[in-house]
Amino acid sequence: MAGRPPIDLNQKIRDLLSHTIPLRLEVDAPIRNFEERTNACFNLIKYIDDHVTTQSVYRASYDLHLSLLNRMVLVSLVEAFERFIKETAVVCVDAIAPFTIDNRFDQFSPTGGSLAAQFKAGSVGKAMCESETWLSNQTINERFRFILKPHFGEPWEYVFPNEKQNPAGERDRARTLAILWQVRHNITHNTGVLTDTDARRLTLMVKAEVASGNMLSPNLSDLRYVKRFLVETANLTNNRIGNRLADLLTERHEDDATLFNPQELADSISGRFQKSLTIHGFAGLI
Repeated sequence: MAGRPPIDLNQKIRDLLSHTIPLRLEVDAPIRNFEERTNACFNLIKYIDDHVTTQSVYRASYDLHLSLLNRMVLVSLVEAFERFIKETAVVCVDAIAPFTIDNRFDQFSPTGGSLAAQFKAGSVGKAMCESETWLSNQTINERFRFILKPHFGEPWEYVFPNEKQNPAGERDRARTLAILWQVRHNITHNTGVLTDTDARRLTLMVKAEVASGNMLSPNLSDLRYVKRFLVETANLTNNRIGNRLADLLTERHEDDATLFNPQELADSISGRFQKSLTIHGFAGLI
């Protein structure tokens, strides 16, 4: 009797790259894509609630698996926010790059290989931003401050300022976002186990004792608050960056009125930010 044929595990891993599904229809607006992704996270939880009754399963096993699911959803929510920030940066770079030759993009370090990989996308913003990670307040600040800086002058304000940076009104939000970046790091790299290092970092961040040796187990209320916080933060950030981009393009048009048609560009970026933005007196249509 012939034995079971050997399995080429190396090839099986390669094969998984062909197991795909069509990308959900996304609009050319980062804030709308973010809302779709965060809603999808909660639709997953709702699906489980609708199809699994606790009366038909062992409660201990159910709680164990639900804890794992909630950690996965929490990471997905934070990653959706990172994707929103990245897509917003792409919009800004694409809007500004044709009309400036200064050093505002020096914060990025695209290699020849990454530029070549993005060649088919036909987007300078994607070539610069897609391969980068946007997983800390500091990184986001450094890039956007230069992307959106005046043509002549100092860098723009901080998107997520620390306790010594402005605008002061955004400091609490930035501190909370920094905690979520760290939580995402913990779940991704330590499966939610609060190591001594993770616990010390989080203790300093929340200014309250976070015990090591336990595993994060967010409940549904935790996830709802995280989503609410990130949705509010995304909308405020979308407004701040959109307004600043419109102001910057107004500055460029005042410097040289032949650079672009202000109405056409106002319409374009208004659609991307899903709000009417004005360039040199021309209000964009959504």
